[in-house]
Parts: sequence; C-alpha cells; structure tokens
Amino acid sequence: MNIFPKIGIDNLKLGISRNDVQSKLGAPANKESQAEEEIWEYDSGIELSFQEEDEYRLSSITVFAESALLDSKPIIGITESELESIFPSFQLDEDFKQDGKSFYADDLQIMAWVFEGEVFNIIIFPEYDEESELPIWPE
Repeated sequence: MNIFPKIGIDNLKLGISRNDVQSKLGAPANKESQAEEEIWEYDSGIELSFQEEDEYRLSSITVFAESALLDSKPIIGITESELESIFPSFQLDEDFKQDGKSFYADDLQIMAWVFEGEVFNIIIFPEYDEESELPIWPE
C-alpha cells in the first residue's frame, strides 16, 4: 500500500464520493455514523472518514496496515526515534502521556500517532486553502 501525501493511497484519492470508494474497494467491513461524520473500516487496515462539512466526500484516510509505505519506506510499526530520523518532517504535535503522542508533518499533511513507542497509525489529509480553509482535492 503506497501513501501519497495530500492525495491518498494507491488508487484511492481524497475527495471522491462514497459511491466511488465502494466501487473501488467494495463494501466496508464496518460503518460508523456519528453526527457529522461517517467512518468506514476495511479489513485491509484502513479507515475512511466522510465529513458532512466536505459534502461527505472522502475527507481523510487512516492507515493501520504495516504494509503501508511512505516514500517507499515502512512507517506503521516503526519506533518513535525511527519516525524522527527517517521522516524528519514529522514534529511532535501533542504528548498525551500514556495515551500516546501525535506527530504532524505540515508539508505532507499527515499525522502519525505513536503509542507505546511505535507508530500505530497515520492519517492522510488533503491540502487546505489558507484563506478559505477549504480542502484542495487532488485531481
């Protein structure tokens, strides 16, 4: 599984509709509906978020799969120190002590969650327009 910052993973692009996702990946293993968000979980190790404010387009992709590659390098399961040395654009965002740490790479629009010293998951976001704060969906 290849991660493309600000774009998506493999052939799945941020900003596509739920119908487009389903035609590419099939039905999700689990769906969660909250007030302003729908989350689809797949057995392949991804979770997809569809936000009401984005007209329920694919708003973010959370990746748990250890097969995920960023710049052709594994990222899920590496240690916190490996994250900082292999991917220097990730900076500590918040330390939640026993609940983990979040790291953010602003230039990549990717958040990495570290739990018990290892990268547990990453979340891929689209680029945002600084003035309007609206997502810039990939082509």
